[in-house]
Amino acid sequence: MRPFKSGTQWFAACCLFISTSLMANPLPKESVEDVVIPTFQPGTGDFYFYIKTLLNLALTQSEQQFGPVVLKTNPQRTTQAEQFNNLKLGITDITWSVTTIKREQQFIPIRIPLTAGLFGYRVLVCREADPRFSSLQSPAQLKSLMAIQGADWPDTSIMEYNGYALTTANYEDTYSRLKQGSVDYFPRAAHEVFEELSIHADGQLIIKAHTALHYSNPMFFFVTKDKPELAERLLKGLAILAANGDLNRLLTSQFFYIRARNLLMGRTLYELENPLLSADTKAALAHYPSPLEHLFK
Repeated sequence: MRPFKSGTQWFAACCLFISTSLMANPLPKESVEDVVIPTFQPGTGDFYFYIKTLLNLALTQSEQQFGPVVLKTNPQRTTQAEQFNNLKLGITDITWSVTTIKREQQFIPIRIPLTAGLFGYRVLVCREADPRFSSLQSPAQLKSLMAIQGADWPDTSIMEYNGYALTTANYEDTYSRLKQGSVDYFPRAAHEVFEELSIHADGQLIIKAHTALHYSNPMFFFVTKDKPELAERLLKGLAILAANGDLNRLLTSQFFYIRARNLLMGRTLYELENPLLSADTKAALAHYPSPLEHLFK
């Protein structure tokens, strides 16, 4: 073999050797985990953006330990029941919803509330032409009227447990039934009612003044049981955001939260008991007081 005539030739030969070796045996790339979540429903765009932002932040907090992830969206629009079925089938990895004992048994709950209890504050949507709501003064009077709720919603069981009369329907039919007069009112979470009325009110529906229903109704992330490590990293990341105040700062800066808070100010609350909360969830909630509580003290 002829010797290299200079250091330059030797360096060039080494580079060529390394380049050829890498082409034949490339270095392994850092694996990136795909995490699939549901897509948004019409009328929930602002809230969906908040949840997706929060989820990204929580997963980023644990990236050094668990590695990078990329959030991907299942494009199919689904009902609440379908979202949990997709989680069970492995079509999605994470979803979010108000919690129940049954859901906590079937999936891995991340017991850090995402919305400061907003889903438990329900304003009453009714027909503007219905005079009965202007004289409504008590829970007993409201129980004599007919509410409508989604067929697969925990709120249905909560209201029935507390003695409220109601019927159920698919969400797509709820507002049309209210406008037609087959039901009297539709309780909606204070942060979601504005977008919904912009779509469905048609000049016929209003939010009943002065009154709201309230029950403990925390929203959690839920993870498929097939991915306990994903649940662990999400819990760790979300706990960091809750402890350093970033979770509350992100939530309370959202337009939907500010509008909901303003809508709730000064209202009389009709308190309901939620029989669907597990003992573990009740214990967890004690560590996360809601910034909304001061509105009603």
